[in-house]
Amino acid sequence: MIIKIIVTVLLVIAALLVYLIFVPIAFGFKGDFDEKSFKAYVHDPLRFINLRYDTSAEEKFSLKIFYFFKIGGKKKEENKPEKEKKQRKKKKKKPGDGKKKLLDFIKKRLKVILQSVFGILKKCRIHLDDCNISFSTGEPDTTAFIYGGLSALPFMYGKSNRVDADLMSDDAFIKGHLGVRGHVEVIVVIVYVLKILFTKG
Repeated sequence: MIIKIIVTVLLVIAALLVYLIFVPIAFGFKGDFDEKSFKAYVHDPLRFINLRYDTSAEEKFSLKIFYFFKIGGKKKEENKPEKEKKQRKKKKKKPGDGKKKLLDFIKKRLKVILQSVFGILKKCRIHLDDCNISFSTGEPDTTAFIYGGLSALPFMYGKSNRVDADLMSDDAFIKGHLGVRGHVEVIVVIVYVLKILFTKG
């Protein structure tokens, strides 16, 4: 009896994993980079997993799993002395080895990462609701590479869409607003992430 229950539970878990990996996952993002106001969501068709993020809401981050389990909520209000202490600690902290390793990893594989991102975007069924953005990475070659990759994406050519790249700026920035929604299979993301991880720097 116990073995049957264990096998049933494992089969249900396996079925859910297959469902989440191969079913199209809906996502959306709406943001104003000047006002620093952002909204985003990710969920599967049956909403077994429902992730929300909204900078204007009281609960900025919320994650619902199978309708019942909820992660995220209101942050406890802190006293001014406690806030000041935390801010001082953050200022004192220096970038650790973990951050340095991550930055080195990204720099070594920057082109592969960007190619993978563009590959995922091509596989996504994306629709831009409104896009008016100007950006720069601070490096002309990287900025031009990103701009060229974006120009190759079909969904960038809507009437209300505009993307400008500043090749002369020495500072990294992004300005304007963006609204996007679409669907993507998790298996596609997994394949491209593995490609990044197993590419030699």
